[in-house]
Amino acid sequence: MIIPKSGDIVKIGDELGFEEQFLGSQDSTYSENGNIYAAINGILKINENERIIHINAQNEEKRIIPRQGDIIIGEISMIRKNSVGVRMVSLNDKVIVNSGIFANIHVSNVSKSYVDKLDSVFQKTDLVRAKVLSKFGKEWRIATDAPNLGVILSKCKYCGHNMDRKGRDQVKCPFCNHTERKKIASDYAKVEIVLRF
Repeated sequence: MIIPKSGDIVKIGDELGFEEQFLGSQDSTYSENGNIYAAINGILKINENERIIHINAQNEEKRIIPRQGDIIIGEISMIRKNSVGVRMVSLNDKVIVNSGIFANIHVSNVSKSYVDKLDSVFQKTDLVRAKVLSKFGKEWRIATDAPNLGVILSKCKYCGHNMDRKGRDQVKCPFCNHTERKKIASDYAKVEIVLRF
């Protein structure tokens, strides 16, 4: 196996080096079993002084790996005691098809106000808009604690209809009248998403 050098063109999955030698940048590489791999296509840059490996992408629009500050849309896939699992479906309004990229919203990053139980403000299949905070292991930490972040679409857990906003933090099913409390984005149900592929 030939390890590429600085200036080489690399593609997703190429082995770039070892964690013992270098630190990989979170936005363009990933680590597995002590090896550093390319997470995007581009030109490899190795900073020998700081011992950092980075890939300069040829086209920022094609990036599918989140960075701190990015806005994602995801579907709630799991609710635990202290965090909510989210499967990313969109990064900065660009569709990510079968990405397998998962994120977590910790209970402290849900809202500016106190949240006792996560299942009282989220449910499986809710679509949420969130901001990327950082990467932790193979998952991303995200937050919904700003007014424009939170649930943007929710379906009734009893009949499956889209729920309408009712007040500041509640949604109501127009079909069966079921009401739930949610951490709602300021533009809940008014979101017109034009997604790019």
